[in-house]
Amino acid sequence: MIEKMDEKAKTEIDGKDRAILAELRRDGGLSEQKLAKKTGIPMTTVHNRLARLKQSGVITQYTVRLDFAKLGQPITAYVLVRAAPQADQKALMEHIARLPNIFEVAMVTGEFDLMVKARVSSMQALNELIVQHLRKQKAVSETRTMISYETKELSGMG
Repeated sequence: MIEKMDEKAKTEIDGKDRAILAELRRDGGLSEQKLAKKTGIPMTTVHNRLARLKQSGVITQYTVRLDFAKLGQPITAYVLVRAAPQADQKALMEHIARLPNIFEVAMVTGEFDLMVKARVSSMQALNELIVQHLRKQKAVSETRTMISYETKELSGMG
């Protein structure tokens, strides 16, 4: 099955591309040789497809997956933020993204305007982040916090 990406990229993604991308999501450090072996795709084809996927912007960067508990941030929390009336949601989103321990900020639909993913060392640190940083913003009218019991990052193209 071939899917077209956004109009600018005009990149067609097929089963071979998906296989390569799935392996890279599991381990972004795989060499082209190991990718070829794991996917059963010839190394020259892997090389050419990676170059095309990078050039078209489908692959934007390679990254690492960290064990945050070992880094002293065992608590993952999701904080829903309702912006105050007339607040600049985009500016609020940018401000929150610069706060310490914030790993993701998404503008969302529904009852709240933003969803924030934070990783902290303790409940005290989470309290400080929410009470001292988020709730003191004039652009924030309400927050709701959910603490994650466990997180599983998924591999593949899901």
